[in-house]
Amino acid sequence: MVKEITELEFKESIKEGKVLVDCYAPWCGPCKMLSPIIDEVASEVNTCTFYKLNVDDAPNVSEEYGIVSIPTILLFENGELKDKIVGFRSKDELLELVK
Repeated sequence: MVKEITELEFKESIKEGKVLVDCYAPWCGPCKMLSPIIDEVASEVNTCTFYKLNVDDAPNVSEEYGIVSIPTILLFENGELKDKIVGFRSKDELLELVK
């Protein structure tokens, strides 16, 4: 299950372990296509925590991480940004990312 987090929960959510954050907006077509793929990957991978963040409601996070296009996937390890991927990705690409 991919939990939706708010901007206020963001820093606390990414500080421990491997964390993937799907930065999206409800009006974004590619984001809607990516969401079920992330859900699938989250159900298969137990070494990573998965979150969704609505960028329309998180302007400070968007600014801090330079999110100008969505979907954007941010991968953190113990609070440190390890990877940033912009645009739609396949299930295989996401599985490779969170290995």
